[in-house]
Amino acid sequence: MRFASPHPGRLVLGAVFSLLLLAIAALLLVRPSEGASGQPNFLLPWQHGQTWLTGVSSFHNANDALDFFPPDTPLSLDVKCEGDPDWVFRVSSYFVLSSAPGLVVQASNASVLIDHGGGWRSRNYHMTGFVVEVGDYVPAGQRLARPSTLGFCSTGPHDHFWIEGPNGETTADVTLSGIPATEIGSNTYYSDTSNFEPAGGGASPPPAPTATPPPAPHGPLRGDANCDGGVNANDATTVLWILTGHTNPECGVLTADTDCDGLITIQDALNILLHVPALSVLPATACPTPIPTPTPVPTSIPSPTMIPDDTPAPTPTPPGSDYGPVATRAP
Repeated sequence: MRFASPHPGRLVLGAVFSLLLLAIAALLLVRPSEGASGQPNFLLPWQHGQTWLTGVSSFHNANDALDFFPPDTPLSLDVKCEGDPDWVFRVSSYFVLSSAPGLVVQASNASVLIDHGGGWRSRNYHMTGFVVEVGDYVPAGQRLARPSTLGFCSTGPHDHFWIEGPNGETTADVTLSGIPATEIGSNTYYSDTSNFEPAGGGASPPPAPTATPPPAPHGPLRGDANCDGGVNANDATTVLWILTGHTNPECGVLTADTDCDGLITIQDALNILLHVPALSVLPATACPTPIPTPTPVPTSIPSPTMIPDDTPAPTPTPPGSDYGPVATRAP
């Protein structure tokens, strides 16, 4: 894969076009998604009958995330980060469960990301021991992974859980097992939620079964330049960053090349913006490799065959034969 470097004479035009792409991206990001009129029936992500602790974090509350601590995690406010000399890898014996049915789009790098459809996603962070893979369709209550201390900084094994909605909704806008998320968390780091204990991932009565959708194509999605499992206007922005050398293109080296021309160009960003619905369902299998034209093998010219001459060579004339017999002297 080659990356087309911006031509010096096109820098101004490229900058203007980049601003246009970003403007279009902003419009796409605020456009309501189809089928997103209501949120999924999210459940608390642990097994019915277990008692977990929960709270909000004062230093990493992206998307109004909630921290769920399994029963075997010692309570502590001592934050340790990977790379610290006293950081220790620890893992819980308990499993985090899927909070709603959906498609696994990431199960790596301490994270499980599930697409629930309609623009709704949930993420479980600090995970290890994954029991699902990308492309798996999971029901609510499916085991995903175990909480651990992996994933930057933590106070111990826990599930850093948050939800993203189609129109900017966060965890604070949803309910979990029928409980408003704002009533589950607290402004202090820990809050005992044993009174919510019956509403775990395997809550009773179980939700009505839903039809299993056809399996999604395996592999990353064509146009998913930032490899987050979806295709949207943010991927067009990632293409622009790749072109300017501000990001490592290894992730999107296959998926950002939307037109399979062997280059990552501004045209790929435009393709993402104009064809997001189509690109989001295309697996990014390898682009077809052009078949090289075979080089003709030169035909060797045979060496000419020597034809023997049938004409006999003339007999040499003895010396003096032109003047008659040679006189001899008597002894």
